[in-house]
Amino acid sequence: CAMLPGLAGVLLGAALIGVGTGLITPLGFAALAASTPPERLGQTMGAAELGRELGDAGGPLLVARVAATASLTYGYGVLAVLLACGPMVAAGLVRRRG
Repeated sequence: CAMLPGLAGVLLGAALIGVGTGLITPLGFAALAASTPPERLGQTMGAAELGRELGDAGGPLLVARVAATASLTYGYGVLAVLLACGPMVAAGLVRRRG
């Protein structure tokens, strides 16, 4: 999104992000609900939704702060690095519990 030129590029990138989020969120929540014991379903889904909402609020704020300091490209770059670290941290937590 940060590499696309002009407003049209940013809008196209935002639309693609929205489509991706609209596809993956229901699938992820369905998989989470299917793998959670019924007695813990409310707590698990609530925690997952809280994490998603924090990301929805924090991501744009982080990108805006870095963009104000450096540029929009760097803002998206920092966000990409953090998002790439997420699965690695999750895998480490799963291994530690397992």
